[in-house]
Amino acid sequence: RAAQLFNKKAGKGIEFLLQSGIIQEPVTPRAVASFLRNAIVVGLDKKAAGAYLGEVGKPPDSARSTPVWDLDWFHKEVLDNYCSLFRFERQSLLDGLRMFLAAFRLPGEAQQIDRILQAFSDRCSRVCEEGVHGSLKIFSDDPKRASDAAYLLSFSIIMLNTDQHNDNIREDRKMSKTDFVKNNTDYGREITEKGKELPREYLEAIYDSIRDEEIRTEGEGADGSMTVERWKD
Repeated sequence: RAAQLFNKKAGKGIEFLLQSGIIQEPVTPRAVASFLRNAIVVGLDKKAAGAYLGEVGKPPDSARSTPVWDLDWFHKEVLDNYCSLFRFERQSLLDGLRMFLAAFRLPGEAQQIDRILQAFSDRCSRVCEEGVHGSLKIFSDDPKRASDAAYLLSFSIIMLNTDQHNDNIREDRKMSKTDFVKNNTDYGREITEKGKELPREYLEAIYDSIRDEEIRTEGEGADGSMTVERWKD
């Protein structure tokens, strides 16, 4: 019932969660994030989950009473908490991104996509195999630079996924492996330190993986079907 209401209007779903005692007063970003993370299996629409995650929210206004779950700071903390509910440890960035994007549907607005990918990158870059604590250690030791590199690579992977699997793009117009490697080897000295350029073989493996297996963002919900992404999750 809460999932069905949330699918129509997020606020109605959260109100029902409170009224039914599924989450307690005062409502916290962690509680809403947990609902978004777990309620797909009981009918929460992935589009509705993605729309809420990407929403910037409203600034506090003393002149009007706005539910806390509609406020900007609350939306930001929900997104940060949501990302923390994924186990990105011992995962490559690509595997983490596949798992992440299988859990909801990215909204259409560029600013919303940007906000979600930035939160994902901040979290994943700290613990993934490419990070300072991982086995690959190809991102910068500096957390900000590592996050920025993860963000740019994630965005590039999503663009590649669209490019490779969109039937409206002619084969001779699709991005080549050489172009993908060139675009992602070095993001400039503010992000990529000398000697920390992303290795060619690493980027080529990402290209091959996306070409051979599309990132799935539909399905894998209440139907209970099992996928590689869901198994890893």
